[in-house]
Amino acid sequence: MGRRKRVANISPINTEEQEEWHPKGPCRFQQLPQALVMDILSRLLVKTLFNCRCVCKSWLSIISDPHFSHMRLSKLPIGILIKTRPEKRKSRVIDFTQIEECAGSHFQLEKMRFSTKNSLPPLSEFELINSCNGLLLLSGAGPIRDGPLYVCNPILGEFITLPPTVGRRLCYSFFGLGYSVATKEYKVLQTCSGDDRTDENEAQIYTIGTGVWKSIGKTPQDSAQLAPFNAVLHGALHWLSFGGRTFEFIHAFNFGTEQFRTLPPPGYFEPFERLFKECLKLGVLDGCLFLCVCGDDPRKFDMWVMKDYGVQESWTKTLVVEGLYLPTELANDVYEPLAFLRNGDILLCYNDWIVVCYNQGTKSLRETRVARTQSHFRAIGYNPCFFSLHDVAKGEEVKRVRDKKNSKKPFGEGSSDCADSGIPQKSKKLNSGSRLPA
Repeated sequence: MGRRKRVANISPINTEEQEEWHPKGPCRFQQLPQALVMDILSRLLVKTLFNCRCVCKSWLSIISDPHFSHMRLSKLPIGILIKTRPEKRKSRVIDFTQIEECAGSHFQLEKMRFSTKNSLPPLSEFELINSCNGLLLLSGAGPIRDGPLYVCNPILGEFITLPPTVGRRLCYSFFGLGYSVATKEYKVLQTCSGDDRTDENEAQIYTIGTGVWKSIGKTPQDSAQLAPFNAVLHGALHWLSFGGRTFEFIHAFNFGTEQFRTLPPPGYFEPFERLFKECLKLGVLDGCLFLCVCGDDPRKFDMWVMKDYGVQESWTKTLVVEGLYLPTELANDVYEPLAFLRNGDILLCYNDWIVVCYNQGTKSLRETRVARTQSHFRAIGYNPCFFSLHDVAKGEEVKRVRDKKNSKKPFGEGSSDCADSGIPQKSKKLNSGSRLPA
């Protein structure tokens, strides 16, 4: 067997220990207009960009600017952040994979690992909620969701601990981190049920820098799922709910207006599709919402796109993904699109267990090395940022995770990996039937 490649471990950047590089001769790159320099730097992968911070003070200033991070988001495809959910132990690491497309059906994988030792809040257990502009929202209590919340930047090893809410709540059902473009503020949404005297749900919002939670009224009555892999559009976070009394299950919260909205599903929906709402998957593609719908054939699903936001009649079926794995159990398998590659291939999360690549031409699946785990996992879309939480904290206490052993090493050994060959295959562990309920 060949040597096993190690994943790069991220340690927080210590700007005090960085030395500015001085070219021996004239550097014409520094004579370029700053706008052009920003455009070039914004197209680099995260590991290269990480090292570019050490070149000179002007590059460090550009890369650390929040405006640069926002611009970079539109240049690169979204990365994949994965936290495993082992049954017998607690996972304290998050693995990040950035995809670099190559010729043909191959792509390179650049991987990094964030851990509670050097990049994340020092927690014994946590749940990965969602990301926004390179910042992460974590819950410190795992699946039961009754512990403190944290906003962190794992690249810099910085985090903010949000204060607890006032008043006793029975259950917190949904969380989300978002950004208001109008006010340039980061906000955290949480929905919760009331006390024993009422069954009404309440929404609370925390604006980073204010230090207090405020109630913003009632929420949709349906039980909420975790935020999808990537469903932020028009300044709003979108998600699916289940178990409600109505057939309205696509919800959105706008962080600018601090208002909820319910979006209509495709008009064709029959009782069958409405009944199995937990099998649906929501996401964003080319500036439009899409919905993946599983029908009565377990080996295919349809992808619908809402071309005119908020208009039910604009839902259009754009793709049929077929030739999928034959389910090993009575329930349908669940596929969630993670990335749409330029060559037409689609990366799919299969039953929260493995990431596979679907080829539209051959209508076949192949395994990838995006997630090499022995357990189920949660995946969210993520692109790192290099601006400090001090730039958005507005006086709140920002703590820094420090690892003395690796404080001078921004990256450990190991870099990129290559995707598997294009031979359609199904892993042995997929045949075992072990998976989360659909």
